[in-house]
Amino acid sequence: MARSKPKPKNGADEWSILEELQPWVVKRYFLIKDAFRDKEFTQEDVERLFEEKRKELLEKGVKEPEFTTKNVGEVLSILRKAGLLTARKDVYDFRRTYYRLKFPAESKVTRDRLISLLKAAADQIRGGLDYKALLVFLFYKAISDRWMKRAQDLMKEGKPRVQAYIITNKRYYKLFDEETGKLYTWHEVVKSRESIKELANALIKISEMNSELADLKKLVEVLGLIGFIKEDNLHTLEEIMKIFNRVDFAEFNSDILGDAYEWILSYFAPQKAKEGEVYTPREVIRLLVELLDIEDESDVLDPASGSGGMLIEAYRYVKEKLEKEGFDGEPAIMLYGQELNETTAALSKLNLILHGIQEFKIFEGANSLTNPQWEEELKRNGIEDGKVDYVIANPPWNQDGYDEARLSDRRIKHIYKYGYTTKQSADWAWVQLMLYYARKKVGVVLDTGALFRGGSEKAIRQGIIEDDLIEAIVLLPEKLFYNAAAPGIIMVLNPNKPGERKGKILFINASREYRKHPEVRKLNQLAPEHIRKIVEAYREFKEIEGFSRVVSLEEIRKNDYNLNVSLYVFPEEEREKIDLAKEFEEFRKIEEKERELVEKAKANIEGIIKVMGDE
Repeated sequence: MARSKPKPKNGADEWSILEELQPWVVKRYFLIKDAFRDKEFTQEDVERLFEEKRKELLEKGVKEPEFTTKNVGEVLSILRKAGLLTARKDVYDFRRTYYRLKFPAESKVTRDRLISLLKAAADQIRGGLDYKALLVFLFYKAISDRWMKRAQDLMKEGKPRVQAYIITNKRYYKLFDEETGKLYTWHEVVKSRESIKELANALIKISEMNSELADLKKLVEVLGLIGFIKEDNLHTLEEIMKIFNRVDFAEFNSDILGDAYEWILSYFAPQKAKEGEVYTPREVIRLLVELLDIEDESDVLDPASGSGGMLIEAYRYVKEKLEKEGFDGEPAIMLYGQELNETTAALSKLNLILHGIQEFKIFEGANSLTNPQWEEELKRNGIEDGKVDYVIANPPWNQDGYDEARLSDRRIKHIYKYGYTTKQSADWAWVQLMLYYARKKVGVVLDTGALFRGGSEKAIRQGIIEDDLIEAIVLLPEKLFYNAAAPGIIMVLNPNKPGERKGKILFINASREYRKHPEVRKLNQLAPEHIRKIVEAYREFKEIEGFSRVVSLEEIRKNDYNLNVSLYVFPEEEREKIDLAKEFEEFRKIEEKERELVEKAKANIEGIIKVMGDE
């Protein structure tokens, strides 16, 4: 007789029950689930289903199909005892029973619904746990769901449970300890109050079983998860677990999962900006990537990579271009990033993985301006000059402490050939670093002050202008960034300018290209139509009255190498149309009214004088 399990207590999930059943029962359960989902069915319906499956296998050449109508009653009985089926009698014919799966496929969760659930989870941790922990939970739940889906598919094919787990370990990440037989998926860890206490240890174990997920251990330590997961805080964790359990992340593609991760970052950005964290709005990144028009089979570097947003958008942009060309596959690009903050770097790796990106290398804990670690890695990989095709970044604006004393080290001073910045702002040090390592183009987001400040910055700017390396400068609208109300700029540098663009710089004044941010009251946002307008002007290198202008280097010299965009192109003021006849009529009425008031005042005064005279 097949082994079955008593009806589960409230809270047991589908997988915890299936693990206790024999593989032949599990296989039939999935066949029933695929056929009926949340619909009612009878034993006769299942018999027909099994017979159809038997015939299908015969047609495929299987000599002795294992599916038979003889054991349908036994299968339904086992599933019902295990708590996987509900049953009801036909009110008109008590000999007839209708069954329904207790764990039907959930209705598909939309992107908006997913964001709504994430917001609910985010609100749970406010004031108690670092928001970065939510990113770790999202990552853990997502890879667990994908792992379970793969294991489930293998069991549908008839693979025994343990064998399915071992194969999934090899094809994906290792979430099953083959030595102890213990499962470390989200579903296993959060199934009870006691097991939730082991969540941090489970993440550490996963990091030890998977070298590419080694950062999970670091994040558990840095975020203080072990100390937080105690009896006093279990209610908070339980609520988060319940919210995440409403979603099967295996249903979503990498783009949507990545968007969910990015949403959490953006949701906490206003709060974290006050603490000094920098978050670049995704529409600004999109604009930058479209301006560079990154090509497939390229290397892309972000020397201030943060959460990985620029590298991810570069990958996404290339993938979209390939899809438009009819190519169904992954881009052949390699992404490099360097981030000083080790926690941020670790989270960026999870972000890249969730987006389905495999070809990347993030260097962490080192300063890009004084220790660019990617060069040695590139040379080890056979790239002799240690350079990449594209360099993109939103480095820290006006970063202090990087003068000649720090940048003149013999190992790096050749990078800063145009001169050293002052201690007050490293903006042009970043520009030089990016220029040095780019074969094709550089796209950088900077503070507007970098365009016109004097001193050593002017000397560096002059050298780069005279070498004809700047192709375009875009003035962005104000209030786009969480940590700066002032407008920023995007500068595109191109060591390989086409002939028709040599000796010229395109200035684009996009200060009025914005809409109000839909979620943050004090912020503005670039809409898709604004991005299209800017990109089109850049690609066509065209002049638009009050928006874009091509300026010669000669004119820039006359302006003492001042690159302030508003010096060269300024939006036309909207002139109010005046109806002279209407205005004159209004003026005449006002004048007549004033005359009436004067006459009344005179009459009143004369009356008063007369009364006083009589007295």
